[in-house]
Amino acid sequence: MATARVVPDRFTVLQPCDVRVEVGADRELAPGTEIEVQFPQSWTMRDCASFTKQYQTDDPSAPEFLQVYVPGESCRFDVRVEERDFDTGAEISRHGRRICATVREAAVPPGRTVVVDWRNTLASRRAETEIVHVAIDGERIEPLPEIVTWPEQEARLRVIAPSSVAPGEPFHVLIVSLDPYENASGTRHEGDALLGPDGEAMTEPLRFHGSCRVAVSLDDEGVQRLSYREVLSNPIRVTQEPRGPYWGDTHIHTRWSHDAIGRFPYEYARDVSGLDFAAVCDHAESAILAWDRLVAMANEHNQPGRFVALVAYENGLGAPSGHYNTYYSGAEGRCYLKPEFDGDIERLNAMLDPEDAMTIPHHTAIGWGRPPGSTAVDFDKLDERYSPVLEIYSHHGQSERYEPDHVNAYEFNRWHKPGRRTNRSVPGHFAQDAWRMGKRLGVIASSDDHYGQGGMDFEGIAGVFADELTREGIWRAIRGRQCYGTTGERILLDLSINGTPMGREMTARTGDDLEIRLEVHGTDVLSRVELLRLNRYSGEYIEVFEERPYELDFEATVTEQFGGPVMYYARVQQEKMIQHRAVMAWSSPIWVDAE
Repeated sequence: MATARVVPDRFTVLQPCDVRVEVGADRELAPGTEIEVQFPQSWTMRDCASFTKQYQTDDPSAPEFLQVYVPGESCRFDVRVEERDFDTGAEISRHGRRICATVREAAVPPGRTVVVDWRNTLASRRAETEIVHVAIDGERIEPLPEIVTWPEQEARLRVIAPSSVAPGEPFHVLIVSLDPYENASGTRHEGDALLGPDGEAMTEPLRFHGSCRVAVSLDDEGVQRLSYREVLSNPIRVTQEPRGPYWGDTHIHTRWSHDAIGRFPYEYARDVSGLDFAAVCDHAESAILAWDRLVAMANEHNQPGRFVALVAYENGLGAPSGHYNTYYSGAEGRCYLKPEFDGDIERLNAMLDPEDAMTIPHHTAIGWGRPPGSTAVDFDKLDERYSPVLEIYSHHGQSERYEPDHVNAYEFNRWHKPGRRTNRSVPGHFAQDAWRMGKRLGVIASSDDHYGQGGMDFEGIAGVFADELTREGIWRAIRGRQCYGTTGERILLDLSINGTPMGREMTARTGDDLEIRLEVHGTDVLSRVELLRLNRYSGEYIEVFEERPYELDFEATVTEQFGGPVMYYARVQQEKMIQHRAVMAWSSPIWVDAE
């Protein structure tokens, strides 16, 4: 019989620590016996998803020192570190590292403890309970030891409510206390009530740890906000016909991607970010090894009416296609690898049913790969039957227009994250370029998060106007371009022309009046609201108006005469930045054709 334990087994996120794994066996471990220890990839990731900790055995005072020994014995070990993915077992992994210690001389007596010491490291950034893989000569020790990471104390609060509710109907408000690393914090709250629009208490004084949900209702129609400890909720539209938007993050990576972490992505999206829908989009090369499990996980967490989980994965394609995510409408789907379609998005689309699958492009103009920019999306290959929308924003940056000096450009958006990586913008591959080419694409935003923490309020989410909170409802609304994107805040944004809502097409005759109505309700003061028009004959983008309200709410109606095919869309920015990013929102366009 063999045993293993982690000592200590509880740590605080990203705090300096030493970790010890103690392995015991009731038999002699003769020379040549191999002991394997592998920590989860949340522990071997360094700084961010781009870098990996490097174990070393030479300097006990330096970071990531590794030592294997038997206290009181003269046993010696040959120690090597191999690349292996923790969850899939794949030999290629950005962060997966397996420690292999082979008994070299002087057998380990029965009942003695082999110590694997890992010193001068940092605990995981994710507050989760995970397992440590331990094996002797390839035989896994059961039960595997656990390693627990606790959150830090509170850094900020969020108050999250539905964006539309019916008068007098109860709805739930999620109050979340977050630590500096976006985990539900270890802070306890006691004594404060949730306040209504008039500042009066709507609940009894609340007592909770990390987060809580409370049921309330609002009677008066209109846009209203609640507050807790002076933190405002997102705007809530009280209306007889609530239709969202529902909020979701459709681009979340987890431990099943070779370069990511996170064991509980749907729980985080639902219970910490307060999302209505989500999709785990792990890389195809990794996801294929656990595809049945990923599909089962989505189906397990799909709860119509409360939370929708879509079956999806990512294909990171090189030139000339670019990066796409594939989404399925139902409970099943297939993960296709690049060799099956030669890495060509047109061939992949030909293998799919557009009534069942969408392929949505993301970070369309990012400059990485070989040659630089080879992963930018080629809009000539984009088929709107499969790609009705594009991802206009993620944590990588904005994909609306070529503006490399903008604070949300690819050049800057990751610079403020741990690891300080930068990318470059490639002209000709932005949403404005696709629209100018005649592509009729709506927009969403999503995070491309690599920590299993989808829906954070600075990485990108989509607002979707769906008739019902079901897979079919969300999927059809995105396919119908009834959606828009924000950098993470639940900004209410409505754009219509003569009653035609965003994402739709309409016709007009020369000289007809186009009554354009734009309504915005922010989560903070609105610093800029813009309406833009693309004249499709000239290919020029014209600013219809730019307003600087410096208020929470903005409404405007303007009238233009129709003189030829045009397209309109809105761009919004709030005053305060979050995590060094401008808080923005973009509507899907409206296309006006000649009758």
